[in-house]
Amino acid sequence: MDRAVWAIFYDLADEGREEYLDWFHKVHIPEKLSRPGYLWAAHYEVVHPGAAFEKVLDRLGQSDDPSLASGAGYIALFGGESTRTFFDPSPSQLKERQSDETREMVARRLQALGFIFCEEWRAEGPDAGSREPGTIGKAIQMGRYDAQGYDEDLEAWYAQERMVGVERTKGCIGARKLLASAGSPRHSVLYEFVSLEAREANYVALEETEWTHRVHGYLLHPPGSPLVGSRIWPPTG
Repeated sequence: MDRAVWAIFYDLADEGREEYLDWFHKVHIPEKLSRPGYLWAAHYEVVHPGAAFEKVLDRLGQSDDPSLASGAGYIALFGGESTRTFFDPSPSQLKERQSDETREMVARRLQALGFIFCEEWRAEGPDAGSREPGTIGKAIQMGRYDAQGYDEDLEAWYAQERMVGVERTKGCIGARKLLASAGSPRHSVLYEFVSLEAREANYVALEETEWTHRVHGYLLHPPGSPLVGSRIWPPTG
C-alpha cells in the first residue's frame, strides 16, 4: 500500500524541453521505480483550472512569500510505501550521487520545489476502479496551504464534508489528505479524476457550501497553488 507521495513542482524553458521530457520519462522515472519502496509514478503538465474554478481561486488567500513559490508548469509525483522510502536515501543524498547526465537535466528545472508528504487518509470516489496500475488519474488537482491555526477545523471539514463529497462525485477517482514531512506549508490534498472534463463538470459543486467558504477564509496558499494537471506520463492513450 502506498502511504507517501514525493511531489516536485517546477517549470521548464522552451529550449531543451523535449529533450528533458524524453529523458525524464524514459530514463529517470524507470530508474526511480527500480528502487525499493517506490510503487508508482505520474507526470503532469499544468493546465487552465477551468472557468468555473476561477471563481473559487479568486476567493482563496495567497501568500506573497517568494520562498514558498513553486514553478507552475509541471508536477512530478512518486508514490512510496511510506515516507521512509524517500528518506532512505533522502533527496539531498540522491543529489550527491547523481550522474553527470542527471545533474545536467535536473538543472533545467526552473523554480523547482520538492515536498515529501505522508498520507493521513484517503477517500475513494465512484470511479476508483478506473485507477491504472503503476500510476494515478489522468487529471489531478493539488493544493498546498497553511491553516493559520485552524488545523482542527480544517481536518474536521475534510473528514465530515469534503471527503464525503468526493466519495459521491461522478468522475472522481479519489482524494488523499497529505501532511508535509519535508517542505512547507504543512497541508496538502491530491484529487484524482478520470478526465479534466469530468473534474470541470462535477467537482466545483463541492466548493459551494457554507463550511467550505469558511475554510477558504483562513487557508493561505503559496504562489503556484492549487494547480490542475493533465497526465503526460504514462501516456493517457
